[in-house]
Amino acid sequence: MSSITLTRYATQSIIRTHLTSVKNSFEPSLDTYVNIEEYSKKIANLAIIWGEFDMEGVLIGMVAAYDNNPDRVGWITNVSVDPKHTGRGIASKLLDECVAFFNQKGYIKVMLEVNASNKAAIALYTKHNFKIDNMKDKTLTLARSLNSRDYNNELKDTADHKYVYNFDFDVMHPYMIKAFEPHFVQGSCLELGSFKGDFTKRLSQHFADLTCVEASSEAISEAKLSVNKIAQVKWIEGLFMDVDLDTKYDNIILTHVLEHIDDPIELLSKIKNEWLSDKGKLFIVVPNANAPSRQIAVKMGLIEHNTAITASEEEHGHNITYTLDTLDSHARASGLEVTTRSGIFFKALANFQWDQLLQTDIISKEYLDGCYDLGQQYPDLCSSIMLICKKEFDEKF
Repeated sequence: MSSITLTRYATQSIIRTHLTSVKNSFEPSLDTYVNIEEYSKKIANLAIIWGEFDMEGVLIGMVAAYDNNPDRVGWITNVSVDPKHTGRGIASKLLDECVAFFNQKGYIKVMLEVNASNKAAIALYTKHNFKIDNMKDKTLTLARSLNSRDYNNELKDTADHKYVYNFDFDVMHPYMIKAFEPHFVQGSCLELGSFKGDFTKRLSQHFADLTCVEASSEAISEAKLSVNKIAQVKWIEGLFMDVDLDTKYDNIILTHVLEHIDDPIELLSKIKNEWLSDKGKLFIVVPNANAPSRQIAVKMGLIEHNTAITASEEEHGHNITYTLDTLDSHARASGLEVTTRSGIFFKALANFQWDQLLQTDIISKEYLDGCYDLGQQYPDLCSSIMLICKKEFDEKF
């Protein structure tokens, strides 16, 4: 079988034949609320169609959608698969192609309607991240928000702020590993947000079974070139909420990633429910709203308040500036059990100031170690804050 976009090739006759063959799969039957002849004509003339054919060239699966909404909202009018060919993932594949199309066009969401009694269809759409937008009578309106973000562009330096500094590579990364290492679980590791692979290299020294997921095509390309020279890593390009992983992982790493996520609790819930093994640990590190360097910037009038998102941070895709309590609350709201709350590296200077200092002989290894140790004592004054989490189990069981 081959899946193609049918925009040029779908005739009214092909669509009518298909809809007639699948009409009883709808709840209620399709012909009880539309005229199939007129509906087929409308789809053929106005819709973009994704279809699956069998070996004889018969249309056995179809997703049809309209893309003429000036508000950049795509509308799926039909999802249908011949009953003889269900269970093969045809509808899922065609839905993915449809959503990807609207995503590439910069649409903000895709919507559809389904009868509230059609549990199988609702389960399919829920799996593909559609959520209930409205309900009227027995009809549910579902919507899926689309990614209008340019992850490649978010990684670029701005006029007054780098995306990443040497301080991150040379100071924060080794101290993150130092903080993580006593808690590592023997087994597999999943890194969510690998950037260009710098931290991946450090993880590869601890895990032979390492998988990395990254949304930026440019970053993952660079990571592959760099990391594959020294380690075997499974690379997956995609958005975390769209990625299906068929493996449970014993260690999951989120370093300076969660602050970029549109819905952090949703992601953390997915990690807990789908990817974290029963014995596994989740390691989360995010920039700290209360870092002394940030508090000084507030006093200088450079930042409005500790948790504010600066213009540069917004350009780099930040959606939140975490405190330890906020991070803790998000983890617990997702059903995770927090086993460790800590900080990484006491920091009173901005990253660009640290970069300049690191080029001199003023800062010794002993001084850096002292800042790390002090951060363990005062986590709320660290450059970054850290949680280590595990699945929350009911003690009765």
